[in-house]
Amino acid sequence: MNKLLSVKDLCLTIKSKENQKVLKNISFDIHKSEIVSLIGESGSGKSLTALSIIRLLEKSCKIKSGKIIFLNKNLLSLEERDMRDIRKEDISMIFQEPMRSLNPVMSIFEQLRESYPKKNKIDIKKNIISDLVSVGINDADRVINLYPHQLSGGMKQRVMIAMAIACKPKLLIADEPTTSLDVTIQKQVLDLLVELREKLNMAILFITHDLAVASQVSDKIIVLKDGKIIEENNAKEFFKLPKNSYSKSLLESSVYNRQFFNNQFNSENDILSVQNLKVFYQEKKSFFGNNSSLLKAVDDVSLSIKPGMTHAIAGESGSGKTTIAKAIMGLTNITSGKIKICDKDILNMNNSEIRSFRKNYQMIFQDPFSSLNPRMRIGAIIKEGLCFLKPEIDNRTISSILEDVIDKVGLSIDSLNKYPHQFSGGQRQRIAIARVLVLNPKLLICDEPTSSLDVTVQKQVLDLLLNIQEKTKISYLFISHDIKLISNFSDTISIMHKGRIVEHGITSDIINNSKNSYTKKLLKSVPQIIN
Repeated sequence: MNKLLSVKDLCLTIKSKENQKVLKNISFDIHKSEIVSLIGESGSGKSLTALSIIRLLEKSCKIKSGKIIFLNKNLLSLEERDMRDIRKEDISMIFQEPMRSLNPVMSIFEQLRESYPKKNKIDIKKNIISDLVSVGINDADRVINLYPHQLSGGMKQRVMIAMAIACKPKLLIADEPTTSLDVTIQKQVLDLLVELREKLNMAILFITHDLAVASQVSDKIIVLKDGKIIEENNAKEFFKLPKNSYSKSLLESSVYNRQFFNNQFNSENDILSVQNLKVFYQEKKSFFGNNSSLLKAVDDVSLSIKPGMTHAIAGESGSGKTTIAKAIMGLTNITSGKIKICDKDILNMNNSEIRSFRKNYQMIFQDPFSSLNPRMRIGAIIKEGLCFLKPEIDNRTISSILEDVIDKVGLSIDSLNKYPHQFSGGQRQRIAIARVLVLNPKLLICDEPTSSLDVTVQKQVLDLLLNIQEKTKISYLFISHDIKLISNFSDTISIMHKGRIVEHGITSDIINNSKNSYTKKLLKSVPQIIN
């Protein structure tokens, strides 16, 4: 195969007092039509390597030495105008956090239209719809008129993938492209990327922390740790017999085995009780028109959680999982139904009562960056809820609590003085988890809390949540598209499809003996490591 990209001795520093070197002599090649996966823990330098190739680094990052040769051109020596042309036609990138990449005031059609500068309006619309359908958005005619805030996390990521493949690039850099996708759409997207590789002779640099996904598509595996390449190997050989001890630990952590405690389905009152919940939206078909349709985001859903238990909600993106969480938290209007927390009807509380009661139930959001204030230091972000909902605590106790909780989620104490943009996606999710744990709530709603975490940190966080549950009898409503993870974490489960629960019960019974065709389809789509 011919070389398409060659990275030679790349060294990168981040501006600080020590001018810390974060990439250390990175060297690797990508050939035409080859899929190379970069794997490693959050903060190992995977995304920085990708951003160096496409030259979209922040000003604080500086490439000290090395070369990046693409089609016999050193990208590091090109003028920005020439580099812009390469991004436009030859190299595309799917970014890790779709909400940050989409313009909130432009419709999906307007944003995708920029990817087709040489086509007329009729052809552009046909191409946009075709590309959206190819990434699993079957109702593309409706979606092109919507805005990013009207889409779920998985839907936004699919739009980003459609945007990246529009120019049919020679090299596609995919930074965690399937992180927020459910397993069925993930399989479609992976199959699509492999198909595009074959049709267009397109190479792919695939960045992921999901080793099962990497094993499905990769020709070559590169393992990064602390800014260094510690192993580079053929994919089949890597998954059969990794050479490095760190690589072995990643493979071992890729399958989560729950530390089961003596949880019993007790007869105590429910911590959470949702009865006949309905959330319907009037959705406009056009911005200026009066015509609208009724979208049944959640349609007659009932569920309950006992103290100290974990109930999971699984289903495809857009099935209504996050809408249930938002309804419980009072972040969306409810059409009808009842919601009780600790035997208190929260829908009949006034604002003052809700504010006082809120410390009993908290939520970890799906997108860690958009849920953290970029102008606040991490210590202030974590402390904010503590000061607001527990004003009786003194400053000395608060400082002790902050240091304890930041250590529990695997971050150093000096992280408290930094800002969100100084952390990787996985580290930001740990901060979001720390922010809610300081309040010691009785109910924690977890909306994809580990989707952006690498496998080793994911295991640490899940073990942390379970240990806290054992000590405090906290209950979890765990929302995830990763049904493999849920099968080893939750006590009970509800499977959602198009706003309705199609199957529910004890997790092991549903996983091992499902009677529903949709559930069987989800289970069949779960990626497995190919040895």
